[in-house]
Amino acid sequence: MQQRADLVARPTRSKRAAGASLYKPESEIGALVLGVGAKNWAAIAAVWEREGLPRIDPMTGMRFWPAVQSFLMRRHGIIAAAVPTQPDGSETW
Repeated sequence: MQQRADLVARPTRSKRAAGASLYKPESEIGALVLGVGAKNWAAIAAVWEREGLPRIDPMTGMRFWPAVQSFLMRRHGIIAAAVPTQPDGSETW
């Protein structure tokens, strides 16, 4: 029998590739950071946003995960705090 192209198994994304997204939902961030659900994470995130935790991106509805990791590293003194987490606006000369 001849094998049809549409019946051949297509490659699927590995678990590693699926977990490598740059934007993550609140439930996933809560689980990664604290091992808690979105409800508990929301209360903590509200406090940390005042300290510089990146806000939820309005276009994606999720947080930019590398910036969240960077915030946590700065918060605990693992990396220097010289890089701003959010743009400060346009220049006025």
